[in-house]
Amino acid sequence: MKHWIIVGILFIFFGVALIAYYDSFVKPEKEARELLVEGKMSFERGSKESLNKAIDTFTKVVAKYPKTGSALDAYYHIAQSYEKLNLNRLAYLKYIYILKSEERIPKEMNEEIKARVAKLKIMKRYDEEGIHQLMTTLNYSDNKDFRSRVYAELGHTYLKRNEVKRAGRMFDLAISENGNNEEAIIGKARFYKRMGQDMEAYNLYDHFLKYYANFSNYADDISSAYMKQLYDSGINSYRRGSYFPAIEYFQRYLKNFPHTERSENSLYWIGESYFALKRYDSAISYFRKTLSNNYYHKDEDARIKTGYSFFMAKNYELAAKEFQTYMDQYPTGRHIKRAKEWKEMSRKEMLYRYKKNIQDESSIENSSIDESSGTGINSPNYRTESSRTVQTGFDRLDYMESHKENSDSYENVAEI
Repeated sequence: MKHWIIVGILFIFFGVALIAYYDSFVKPEKEARELLVEGKMSFERGSKESLNKAIDTFTKVVAKYPKTGSALDAYYHIAQSYEKLNLNRLAYLKYIYILKSEERIPKEMNEEIKARVAKLKIMKRYDEEGIHQLMTTLNYSDNKDFRSRVYAELGHTYLKRNEVKRAGRMFDLAISENGNNEEAIIGKARFYKRMGQDMEAYNLYDHFLKYYANFSNYADDISSAYMKQLYDSGINSYRRGSYFPAIEYFQRYLKNFPHTERSENSLYWIGESYFALKRYDSAISYFRKTLSNNYYHKDEDARIKTGYSFFMAKNYELAAKEFQTYMDQYPTGRHIKRAKEWKEMSRKEMLYRYKKNIQDESSIENSSIDESSGTGINSPNYRTESSRTVQTGFDRLDYMESHKENSDSYENVAEI
């Protein structure tokens, strides 16, 4: 009896496993093939409307069944459909994507794609005739998705011709026809960049990555470009003296790309921006964050600048401690000479303040004696020497600030 119970349980497990296998592999492949056949039927008709319908069907195959064997065939037919519609740039991008991302392309398909790519490269031109052909296609279709793709293609064409404002209008039309057109959204972001409206471009990048990152072919490229451009915007703003925009760009970088090496640089340059704005408490906060994260390539610069910030905030005791910490941690560092000089200036300021407090507490009689002898804290000789030392320090800092873009000894320019 027990034997039959065990056999029954095994049959149940086998049945469940079979059903799971069917739902996970057999059923998706079957449904994908059915959609693929439907798309190919539309593709074979060859009219603009049927080609547009075919693209929609093939796109469903890719979106719903990306891991099936039919997905590769669907990508290929999408590219062919674009080519037949004279949307050559889109066709070219699809072919390149297949070549780059698919490791097991059948030999015949691989050769065919390479031939088509070569043909498109030869045909790649952005003259008035090509623009006229694209414009003409708009007269024969009221399909919004198709019209959106044509307008996006025109937008990218105008960008290539450096007709930036026309490109922007085309991208606007493309988005008005279909707000989910990835090509149009990316194109509009590039338009903003070309117009110098970086923040508007980055807003679109954020929108794209939020809603399309999980399935778009362009997600990795957009993320990589966004990361580089955002950091460059921060550096360029800092160099122009636009410190508040620089802070905004770097903070945005930290929000979007917190676990990259340049996150350390971003923290440091926010500190530098606040230092330039004479907001020393904020500068110290970001230099501290630079020192406390998981990267170390800007730590030496952040340590010396923390000392400068304390000094400029007139907290000479903490400044002296920071300069001493720098000397302990970087005995052969590139700022070692300055650390020693600034520690000495901090010490003299502390000594001056101490003696001044003693003088304030002393009696009027002792003050008179000191003044008459010329040796007290109010003595012209003492204050003059101290002021000269501190003023020399301020002059040196002003010099470094005005020459920091060209001074290898002040910052590690290679890590900007």
